[in-house]
Parts: sequence; C-alpha cells; structure tokens
Amino acid sequence: MLTIAIVTPWTDHLELADDYFEAVLPEMEPGDENIIVDNGSEPPLRFACSPSPGANLGFCGGSNYGLRLATADAVLFLNNDIVVEATGWLSNVREALEPGVLVGPLRDGLHAHVDGQSIPYIDGWCLAGMREDLLALGGFNETLTEPAYYSDNLLCLEAKAAGMELRNLNVGLRHLQNRTAGTQWEPSVQAASSDNRARYQARARDVLAAAV
Repeated sequence: MLTIAIVTPWTDHLELADDYFEAVLPEMEPGDENIIVDNGSEPPLRFACSPSPGANLGFCGGSNYGLRLATADAVLFLNNDIVVEATGWLSNVREALEPGVLVGPLRDGLHAHVDGQSIPYIDGWCLAGMREDLLALGGFNETLTEPAYYSDNLLCLEAKAAGMELRNLNVGLRHLQNRTAGTQWEPSVQAASSDNRARYQARARDVLAAAV
C-alpha cells in the first residue's frame, strides 16, 4: 500500500488542533506520517516533529522542511485550518496518487488567469504528490514573499512544465480560510500578493511560450 506523509507547517493557533487531529489521525494507515513543522510557535508546539527548524520558515519553507523529513512514498501538504466533512478522504487521496501526478482540489479562479488565458492549479491547502516528484520540482518556491500567495500556482506551473498531470479531487475536508495568514485587506498581505502575482505572471508567460 502506498504510504503518505501529511506535512503541515504550524505557527501558534492551538485552537485549530482539535479539528485538525480529528480529521487526520483516524484516516492514517500503517507507514503514514504526520509531520507538523513548528514555525516558531510560542510556546513551542508539543505535537510538532523533531528536529524543529527553530524559526518561522513561512509556508513555503515550512512545507519544504517537512518534505525533506518525509520518508513515505507520497506527501500531502495540508493546512492546519481544516474541518472533516466526510470520512475516507485520505483513502481517496491515496487511490488518486501515482507518479507524474499532483492531486487535490483543482481551481481556476480569475486571479490565476494570465493574459486572458485560464491556468488551472491545485489549491495549496490540500496538495499531494509522490515524494520523489515533489523533491524533483523543488517543492514550494521559498523566495516568495510571505504569506506565500501564488505558491501553489507556481508549483503547479512547474509540474505542468515537467509534463505532469493535475488531477482534481474534491476531498472531504473544509478549509477555514484566512484563519492564519491574515485577511486580504491587510497592507502586508496585499503587498505580498501583488509581488507574488507579478512573479507568477512572468513564470506563466515563460511556460506558455515554451508550450507553443
């Protein structure tokens, strides 16, 4: 059976723990891993992986830290702000995974369009792939401005450039948006989003041009 490492960067917000573990722990099979990366929580998280990075690496850095620690066949990047809505969700992820494929909720919002062209992507709050594939892609782009909006778009762009498939899977989880990164109206969030969008657009144009 294919094994999965569930990787979750986590900073403070202990109020999310009960719902998170209720969603994750009953779904895990022998050989699966739950790697929670403590991104500088105060006090330190008692349920985090060891060794801890000892600092806040951000979403991208924390996710990649967990990716490098993982030993399972596949890795599922999963946010901590989730609520379970249907059991068996991790089995569905497991069944959909295979080499050359990224799995998760496929999105096509206007914010992801470039020069009028639709560019679907898998939403980064629940994105899975084979560990070796994700390592080959380099994981999430750690040079993005945090909070790392467009990190999922860019990872999916690199996957498509490498000939990989984006496979839609509507998992039985609900994402509680804007619980950890701040609202979109905060100046720092808007600045990060604008900077990352410009970088996403530039990379998307390169990928689209190479595909012609």
